[in-house]
Amino acid sequence: MANVSFEYFPARSQKADDLLKETVSTLAAYQPEFQSVTFGAGGSAKEGTLKTVHALSNGSGVPTASHLTYSGIDRSEIEAFANAVWDGGFKQLVALRGDASFATGGKPAFEDTAEFVSSLLKWHPFEIYVACYPESHPLSDSPDADIQVLKGKQDAGAKAAITQFFFDNSVFYDFVDRARAAGVTIPIIPGILPIYNFAKVREMAEKCGTAIPQFVQDAFEGDDTVGSDPMEIASELLKAQVYDLAYAGFETIHIYTLNRVPLADIAAKTFLQAHQGRERAVA
Repeated sequence: MANVSFEYFPARSQKADDLLKETVSTLAAYQPEFQSVTFGAGGSAKEGTLKTVHALSNGSGVPTASHLTYSGIDRSEIEAFANAVWDGGFKQLVALRGDASFATGGKPAFEDTAEFVSSLLKWHPFEIYVACYPESHPLSDSPDADIQVLKGKQDAGAKAAITQFFFDNSVFYDFVDRARAAGVTIPIIPGILPIYNFAKVREMAEKCGTAIPQFVQDAFEGDDTVGSDPMEIASELLKAQVYDLAYAGFETIHIYTLNRVPLADIAAKTFLQAHQGRERAVA
């Protein structure tokens, strides 16, 4: 059965919090498989994550997962946070290495994310989602090494993997094929990023190693599109991407909402409608 999930981040002002709650309430109509909340590295940021997890869950009734990272954080703090999540009634986690720029020096709390996943499961029987990278993690030795890292996360007990955002579906399909050939059997969920601001997305892509295909760049900056409505361009690109994923047989997408409704709504609606069309065509 086709489904979607949504990702949010804790709000930093009352106005932003009001917008977040409105976004969650609106998108809850799609009955998402789950929604997740990103994790802050600092003490107050971590408290904000947990507070947001409670607020979004209580306000929407949607199963809610907290992100949890281990870069630059003491192991005892990580265990305390995991305990608080579990004791709060939340059974899902998105387990990530985290941004290396937050590292405080010294030995990391865990050797790698596979060990992190294994430790989390020793503390509590969470359903754990992990990250994967169709275009390779910036610190990866090679694409094949990246897949072996994912296989290690699976073997440690991860339930599913959510990809870094990408814009070229052929790159994602190739990654999935290589992962399956290497023995990765857990679901690989495509992560979808709406483009509200092309310049900012390009900066994000450069940092995380995601390629901007020429057709995306031309859509926003080509001579034929100068003066066009950027939201309309983003909408059409988004619809084409998720429609293709639906007809390729992928049952779920994870949408990085940026705490905003318009493009997340379009992505979810298009994906689910495309699946309905595909099912009718097969019937």
